[in-house]
Amino acid sequence: MKLLPSLRGRKRYLAFRILPDDADTISRRDLTFELDRSSQSLLGDAGSSECDIRVLSFDGTEGIVSCVHRETVRTRAVLATIYEIRNRHASVRVIGVSGTVKGAKRFFSEKR
Repeated sequence: MKLLPSLRGRKRYLAFRILPDDADTISRRDLTFELDRSSQSLLGDAGSSECDIRVLSFDGTEGIVSCVHRETVRTRAVLATIYEIRNRHASVRVIGVSGTVKGAKRFFSEKR
């Protein structure tokens, strides 16, 4: 059974880019593990569940993460604390925040 749009929670979509030190690409599974680990250490169990961070798409260097609309600052902080993925140094840079997935995908087409 689907929820009515008025009863669904609002979300924000963060477009991000990973800048690894080496040329290897990072798998979605490794990113999800590291994202969960850093949110647990930074926010704890309660804060991590309030943010409801989910990886929607990831291609090895760029991706989109969804979160609750009031928790974008905390989600950005979680992404910023990631400095290592599978014992490889990497930094995560948030490109932009949008209210729709389509809007978040537009950040990848713009050259910055």
